[in-house]
Amino acid sequence: MPKKIKIKLAKNKLYTFYLQSYKKYIYNMNMNSSKDVTKQVCLCSFTSIIIIVLFIISPLSTFILTSAFMKIIVLILLGYTIYLNNYQTNILSLSKNSSQTYEIQSQLSTNIICSYIFTLFLGILFIFVIKSFF
Repeated sequence: MPKKIKIKLAKNKLYTFYLQSYKKYIYNMNMNSSKDVTKQVCLCSFTSIIIIVLFIISPLSTFILTSAFMKIIVLILLGYTIYLNNYQTNILSLSKNSSQTYEIQSQLSTNIICSYIFTLFLGILFIFVIKSFF
């Protein structure tokens, strides 16, 4: 083999190695970021649901000023939760594009679909809280 072809093949192998290393780095970085966002989504949605149960559905809803204030807090929390969930979905889609195996891609696709469904339910809950004002 001529020397130029060997050098070109070595550069291609180095580029391929660099690209795979970069994809692995991006995947790991996205997964670590996704874990933190998942914790925040869980905490915000749990807090929202507890406040809804305590101040919108329970007898404490008869206190108009407290109930209205808590509804506003719930709307802010639900809006932030929807924002975080969409951010997490974007992280998962980036991780899906940079993953190398079919099994990981299929698991991430399932998580993305479930994330969209969860966002839909959060949106319905958001509308329910807005409707409770009237």
